[in-house]
This record gives sequence, structure tokens and C-alpha cells, in this order.
Amino acid sequence: MKRNTININLQPVNNQGSGIALFANKLIAELEKSKLYKIFGSFNFVRGVKKNELERFSFPVKYSSVPAKVVYSRLIKKALPFYYHNMMHGESDINLFLTYKIPRVSYSGIVISTIHDLIPLRVATENDQIQIDYRNDIDYAIRHSDYLITISEASKKDILEEFLYNKNKIFVIPNGVDFELYNNEIEQEHLTKVKEKYQLPNKFVVYLGGIRIHKNVGNLIRAYALLSEDIRAEVSLVITQGNEDLKKLAANLNIEEQVFFTPYIDEQDKPAVYKLALTMAFISSYEGFGLPIIEAMAAGTPVITSNVSSMPEVAGDAAVLVDPFEIEETKYALERIIGDGDFRKKLIESGYENAKKYSWTHSGEELVKLCNTILKQQL
Repeated sequence: MKRNTININLQPVNNQGSGIALFANKLIAELEKSKLYKIFGSFNFVRGVKKNELERFSFPVKYSSVPAKVVYSRLIKKALPFYYHNMMHGESDINLFLTYKIPRVSYSGIVISTIHDLIPLRVATENDQIQIDYRNDIDYAIRHSDYLITISEASKKDILEEFLYNKNKIFVIPNGVDFELYNNEIEQEHLTKVKEKYQLPNKFVVYLGGIRIHKNVGNLIRAYALLSEDIRAEVSLVITQGNEDLKKLAANLNIEEQVFFTPYIDEQDKPAVYKLALTMAFISSYEGFGLPIIEAMAAGTPVITSNVSSMPEVAGDAAVLVDPFEIEETKYALERIIGDGDFRKKLIESGYENAKKYSWTHSGEELVKLCNTILKQQL
């Protein structure tokens, strides 16, 4: 029996530290396990990325010398129209893109693309050009995709509000978490090494993520500043990365001695940082999913998160939900978690159960189910 062929675009897989790269790598690994399809990967030339960096995959990778910046350009289709399978030397039943950026070429097979979120279209951005480029890329993907994947029901709702698309052709495949990786007990010696590596205080609230405007880190700092001096003397605030504006904010609030800004946290150190923290605060104004929510829960760290966008969907009843724009709400949530051991224990237990719902195996099964459904419809 002939196996159907899936061509997986590998353009996002080496973007270390990005949620899109994590999603792509994990789902590709799950798709490889299924053995139901004949798989090959495709990659357009990017300066600095060598062919051997894509040899970790078990399937053949077709590497095109046509630069990515050419095929993703808005001028390409008019200037040099050609088919994706000709460029990649191989036809496929499904062309799978685990990102929203797809080459502006013609396609002979089914096109599935992935829109993780509409962040630049829903919140203020640092640069207006980001919003313009994002809308153009998303709009192109929507007009040229037979099916869409997104990562939460909230994102699906946003896509349908913002763009004209058949709701029955958008499928939700959520992020997952490596539960055992985050849940495993870590020896005290290793925890101490991680603490020293990032110069972490003894007791702290952590924010672990990026620092773009929608992450709302400024309001977290403001909420922390409202805590009593006694609490702040005992429990610090740790912000991963940070920038000069956030450091100035802490200084202006006279809490610079209690707010610690770390460099980028290496992936292998994240479980230890979560475990060292009293709580993880993640009060974004918008998220397509909010991966740190389930990472912290899997690590046994109580979570404070926002009551808007996808975050209530992801957190379930296992986190303290706050209005991200009402600073007092975050302050009260911090006070309760810091001061109430029983409440903290309850959140830890419910967090474990919630995080277990989000496995990459389940997400992979949903992707296989989607491919099977689509292919059957073509018969």
C-alpha cells in the first residue's frame, strides 16, 4: 500500500528559544513516530544555517539554494512564478508549515499552515512596520492555505474575527510540555549551581519570558512595588532578561534592590528556576497560548496569570487569574500565594493535574488525526 507523502517545511526549526521552533520540533518528532506517512523536509537557503544542522531528522531533507528571503518576498510570485515542488524536487500530498510564513509560490498539494497568535494585530507593538509585515504574512497564509492550525480556542476565535476563513478548516493543536522534564526532582546541588549561575536571591517571584510590550512586565513590577516593605525584604522579584526601561521603572519605584534582572535563561536551566521560585507571575495582555503557565505548573510552581485571551483556557482552575491592567489584583494575588502555605499547596496540586493534560504526544496525535482526515476527504 502506497503511503501518502508529507513535505514538512523546516524553516523555523533552528530559531532557538522561540515558541514556534519548539512547537515545530516537537510536532515533527511526533509525526516521525507515526510511520503512517512518507516524510521529507524542505529548507530554503539562509545565511549562517548549514545543511548538517538539519541532519538530526530521520527523514531526507531537500535543501534549496533559492534563498528564503527571495521566496518569502511579496514580489516573488509576480517576478518569478514557480511551484514549490519544483523548487524542492519532490511532490507531496500535504505541504505542512508549522509557522505562518509560507513561500509565495504555487502549490500542487494540500497546504496546511500554522497561525500561533495575532499578537502584533491585537496589542501595541514596538514598531508599526512589525504590524504591517505580520498582517501581510498572515493574510497571505490564510488566502493560500487549505487548512489552518492554531494553538488555542482563543486564537481560533481571534483569527475568525480578524479574517474571513471557514471555521471548519481551522484546527486547534495546543502546545505541550515535557512533564517529566519539569516535574522530575532536582538535586539540591544542581539547584544551588543554577541559583549561583544567575545570581538568584533566596526567595523570589519569577517572571520567565520575553519582554515585549504585551508581556506587561511593567505592571508586574508596579504590583510588586505595592507589597509591604516586610514582604519585599523577604521575597524578591526576578525578571528574566529585562531592559533599561524596566530597570528605570524599578529604580523610580525605589525597589531596585529587590528586583533582579537575569540574562536569558538556558533551556536546560528553566526547570530549576521554576522550582526555586515561590510563584511564577505571567500577566500578559495577550497570548496565543502562554507556555510558561504549564511549564511552571509541571515544575510544581504556583501560577498567577491573566484572565484575558488564551490564558484562562490554558490555566483552567489551577492558577490565580487577575485582570492584567488592575495592578491591585496582581498585588493581592502575590500576597496570598506568598503568605498562605495551604493555598500555595492547593495550587501546586491542581497545577500538576492541569499540566498533565498538555503532552506533546497528545498534540502529535491531533496532527496525525488532522492529516488522516484531510487525506480521506481527498479520496
